[in-house]
Amino acid sequence: MTIPLEDAKAIYRHAIDPRASDGEGEAWWAAVADEVNEVVSAKDAATAASVIAWWHHDWSQVADSPRAAAARIRRTARSKVI
Repeated sequence: MTIPLEDAKAIYRHAIDPRASDGEGEAWWAAVADEVNEVVSAKDAATAASVIAWWHHDWSQVADSPRAAAARIRRTARSKVI
């Protein structure tokens, strides 16, 4: 299942950054949507976290972790929030 772009935006905003806007640009949102889809379809939490682990600098700035963020993305995608 592929999550549509608008749903991926909603998931990202709910789980990661509510301030992310359409002003980020099409290419940025396309990359985010690809990663949201990879995180949601990952076989387990560790694999999901590895998809977004490269955001390490961002995680360290807000005392977050790829695993926690991946869990929020997966939980949001499976909920009725979007």
